Amino acid sequence: MNSTTYSHKPVGKVTSDDGFLSFDLLSQLTHMSILSLSGIPRDRIFQSSGHLALGTGTFFYHVYKLVKSAGMEYSQALKLVAGLARASSIKSLFLRFSAAISSGESERDFVVQERESSAERYRNEYDRNVENLKKWTDAYAAILVSVTLIMVVSLVATMMSTMDVGFVAVMAGTVMMVAGLGVYLIYRAAPVEAHTYDGVKSMTRTRQMSRKALFIGVPLGLISAALIGPRFDLFPGSAIALVCLGASLFPSGILAMKDDADVRNLDSSLHTFLRTIGNIAGSIGSDLGRALDHIDVESMSHLSSHVSRLRLRTGGGIPSEVCWDAFRDESGSELANRTTRMLVEGVEAGAKPAVVGAACSEFAMEVAQLRAKRGLTSSTFTFLTVPMHATMIFILVFVTEVLDRFNEKIGEAASQVSGFAGSGVTVPEGLSTPAGLALTGGQNLSPGQFLLGSGDLGPANFLIIGVILALTVANSLAPKFASGGSNLKIAFHLSIACLISGVVMAVVPVMTSSLFVI
Repeated sequence: MNSTTYSHKPVGKVTSDDGFLSFDLLSQLTHMSILSLSGIPRDRIFQSSGHLALGTGTFFYHVYKLVKSAGMEYSQALKLVAGLARASSIKSLFLRFSAAISSGESERDFVVQERESSAERYRNEYDRNVENLKKWTDAYAAILVSVTLIMVVSLVATMMSTMDVGFVAVMAGTVMMVAGLGVYLIYRAAPVEAHTYDGVKSMTRTRQMSRKALFIGVPLGLISAALIGPRFDLFPGSAIALVCLGASLFPSGILAMKDDADVRNLDSSLHTFLRTIGNIAGSIGSDLGRALDHIDVESMSHLSSHVSRLRLRTGGGIPSEVCWDAFRDESGSELANRTTRMLVEGVEAGAKPAVVGAACSEFAMEVAQLRAKRGLTSSTFTFLTVPMHATMIFILVFVTEVLDRFNEKIGEAASQVSGFAGSGVTVPEGLSTPAGLALTGGQNLSPGQFLLGSGDLGPANFLIIGVILALTVANSLAPKFASGGSNLKIAFHLSIACLISGVVMAVVPVMTSSLFVI
């Protein structure tokens, strides 16, 4: 959720997967620890925590409502919500929180300690996930290449023997299932975290342009593919359709990748801004708005333009909440959204700006450093996927075209040999004409059959097209899931994969035909 309030659903409906809640839980505890530093009452801490736009916010919201509406003690409400929660991390946290409150421990001490332990667990879990991601990306490449080669061997074996084309269909289905399973495993192995932020009223200009390009380009690409593709044979027509689709996705994909790079660069500079504004506000004894006037904007790196606009708005008398909301919307970063809310609410609640700024800066720096580790693994895998995809498509199309051309040459040779059948020329067993004419010593085969076996290239060609489409989609989703970020990035990876598939399918048949020129 990206709004300032969260759509609260029943506790029992929230996911039981701790991995999906780990980043939200760390953000929640960091926010609570900052609020607790101001010394505000427990009611306000739970109320503010319950209205955060986080997956864990619904748990604190229901605790607060039970206390205010049903008259429960916080210890009882925490136990009740813990019993309904499906995620083990929430269960254990709320039970410990209940015990701490019952024993008279300060919620400030408890939340600060839990925040530190949660940060340590999150770092360890993130590192494990990155290591798993590294291994699964390596396995994905190896397994996909292996099943593709098996597909090629089965295709050749079917064409050269008496096996039915159904065997090729089984192998094609296997390749598709393995590709889908590989993508799913990468999706599950990758750390779960929100990168981008879309405001209630606006989003970054680049992201808006990417979405418009997607909504306009995809229909045009599909219409072009449907109109042009059917005018050609199977492989050339499919190649043209893929090129049309890839070209239609490319503008949106390029804009999405630029937006993703902008967000990552902004996140890398965010911790400096948070620490600086907190220190300045603490040293001059003023609010955050006045502290902005003393910030050296040029030293804010990728945040310079955003900080300049924020300073102009606050200096122009615009309400502080509106100014910071505009800053979050323009940044497009979920990390900036969460940390600036912590900063503003903590300072407004009465906490020392320097302490709040340091806590927010530490949180932002931890997340940025962990994402850098993930980026190293995902970037390597993304660069590997491009040549791997081109190689697999090349092998599939090349072998299919070789078999097709070989079939044609054998058919021509059989037709020539049939002219000598009446003159006593013995034709080898298993050889016949495409028209099914019986030759001396030969067997009758129906038209379209491979002359050395019983395979029919027609269905096999359609199966190869299906496998190519499956690999194109799989090799588009896998890099995006590995790197994370906006779903608009799928448009870029799918565009590159479609263009590669289309170009290979267009070039390889021409190259193969030249090899069989006699």
